[in-house]
Order: sequence, then C-alpha cells, then structure tokens
Amino acid sequence: MASIPKFEQLKQLCGSNELKDCFKFFFVQEESETDRLITKITEWCNGLHVKIANFADLIEEGRTLTYFDVRLYGGLESLVQVQAKNGEILRALLVVLDVARAAKAENHRHVMMMEAHD
Repeated sequence: MASIPKFEQLKQLCGSNELKDCFKFFFVQEESETDRLITKITEWCNGLHVKIANFADLIEEGRTLTYFDVRLYGGLESLVQVQAKNGEILRALLVVLDVARAAKAENHRHVMMMEAHD
C-alpha cells in the first residue's frame, strides 16, 4: 500500500506512527484552533454590542437635534441604517459562533473517542 504524504507529515508532527495517535493529535489541534476562533468571534461580538449601544445613544441624541434642524435629518437616517446593518452583522456572527461551538464539541467527542481506544 502506498504511503499518503499528508499522513506521513501528520505522523512526524505528532511523533507517532500509530494512526490513532495521528487522529487524536489532529482533533486536539482542531479543537485548539476552534477555541481561538471562538475567542476572536466573541471579541467581535462584544465590540459590536458596544458599538450598537453607542450608536443607540448617538441616534437618541440626534433625534433631539434634528427636531430643530431638518438638514441634519439625512445624517440621522444614515446612522439608523448603519445601526441596522451592525445588528445584521452581529446576528450573523452569533450564528457563526454557534456553529463554531458545535464544531468544538464535535472535535472534543472525536478526541474522547481516540482516547477511549488507547
């Protein structure tokens, strides 16, 4: 049977010729990468939460200003539209965060399965 180069690299990286060790190493690495992804997405979500709160305050204050100056109304409408897009971005990131968390749980199950075979 011919050797698969990717598995040869994996064997070198994990320091074992046992495929079960290679798989375990691979899934541990995947779990770690997914953790970093979850951390980054969480930071983005937290930043958007702050931005959305700040925009809400700005819009509220802008409503009182535009009441007296119709020329400012266009700017306020633009803020409202940007706020809506920020909300859409946040909702999309939350979906990605849920998927990443599910992937982490799945990777962890794979690691546990490999450990059970030890």
